[in-house]
Amino acid sequence: MENPTLKQSKIRSTVLFILASTATLTNAGITSDPSDVLGLKKTCTGIATNLMSFYKPSYLGTVPESGRADIHGCQWWESGVLWGSMGEYARNTNDDQFNIILTNALSNVSLSNLEVNNFELGTFLGPDQSVSATLLGRWNDDIEWYAMASLTCAQMFGKDALMPRSRAITYLQTAINTYNSVMEQYNDKCGGGIYWSRDRNSGKNKEYKSVITNVQHMVLSSQLTIVTGDKKYVQVAEKIYKWMLKSGLISEKYHVYDGVDASDCSINSKEYSYNSGLLLGGLAYMYKATKNEQYIKDAAKYLPTMLEIYSQDGVLRDLCEDQRGDCQEGDSLSRTPASNQMPYKGGFVRGLTFLYQFTNDQEMKSTLRKVFDKSWEGMMKTCNSEFDCSAWWVDGAPPAKHNFHHQLVAIELSNAMAKVYITPESDTVQFENPTKDFKPPSQSSTSQPKSIYAVTAVVVMATAALSFMLL
Repeated sequence: MENPTLKQSKIRSTVLFILASTATLTNAGITSDPSDVLGLKKTCTGIATNLMSFYKPSYLGTVPESGRADIHGCQWWESGVLWGSMGEYARNTNDDQFNIILTNALSNVSLSNLEVNNFELGTFLGPDQSVSATLLGRWNDDIEWYAMASLTCAQMFGKDALMPRSRAITYLQTAINTYNSVMEQYNDKCGGGIYWSRDRNSGKNKEYKSVITNVQHMVLSSQLTIVTGDKKYVQVAEKIYKWMLKSGLISEKYHVYDGVDASDCSINSKEYSYNSGLLLGGLAYMYKATKNEQYIKDAAKYLPTMLEIYSQDGVLRDLCEDQRGDCQEGDSLSRTPASNQMPYKGGFVRGLTFLYQFTNDQEMKSTLRKVFDKSWEGMMKTCNSEFDCSAWWVDGAPPAKHNFHHQLVAIELSNAMAKVYITPESDTVQFENPTKDFKPPSQSSTSQPKSIYAVTAVVVMATAALSFMLL
């Protein structure tokens, strides 16, 4: 019997060959004219197919972790970004071919079916991350990436749609469960805000309130109001936004800083693109949930500064793309994204896409469309016939290699182009919920432990025994 992984690789190669044959290939990359909607969609599909090749279906529901934090590594939170991007891909291209993989992965990673746990948990705080994460705790921004993906599914399939193989857990309830867990980490210290780490007892960041956690929560809160009709959620988004303004995390010149140390209320003035992008995306969703024009006006006020910081000659560019370590560009302090920070740029693009989707400001739409177009032109120059595409798009960027981090960024720009040219008038594309089982090809439920609770217990006991022996 043919090895399932080998078979999957052959299928991927065949699909990419067919897709590549419909695109114009040059020595410098791919030519994909956005005005050719059919050709654009095939390019978007090629990029998505390539990205999905990094996921080998498993009962963990994640791309295998390497434990490394560099460009060659993969961390648990990045799979949350992956599933969110695949949900947006489906909505923006009206293509449901990956939905069955997306939904089964979310069901597994949230422990929402009996094949991966002894009871249906329905939260991304479940133990199936890694032994180290179970022992050392979670980070609120990590689980919010997954909650955003689950809520996208609730919007695509309906608020009552069940996760695959679940008897009672919906995408919406899983998002709410995770949302509530994050809200437990909010307090009024330094005026408000949600903590980055869930552990108040250890670690140098135990008192840190990161902007990414809070702008993600703005998006989630607003989406929950849209899906449920309950205004209490968007009121939380409004409270967080007011705190960010009052605390100085959004400067008078519209720079967005990384966070505040609640032990002394000092601000970390480093800047990262996903903070700015998801602030804009949060404001766009707040407008969608409330129809309060002030949120779009604020976004319009911030946008020029953010594009000045995160673009070059009209092409989206992260700070320090070609540098190493801490750096300064203009008035902005940052750190090179040539590590697991690579997807930050994707978060920026996703936020811009949300803003494009919901604003009625035609001047703003025109500005964003021009930035997307020019960035797309730059990215296409880096792509190869396998639809590997680089996360670096300015002139002179090196050709792409097959890399998970780069492809995570590439699909966000692909999704933006799809929203502009393929589904410009569609607010939320509805799909049939793929409740059909999608078992991992090389595993069975009987050959996998149902969770890592048992593994964790063994490690804890072994650690305790070793400590006792050393006394």
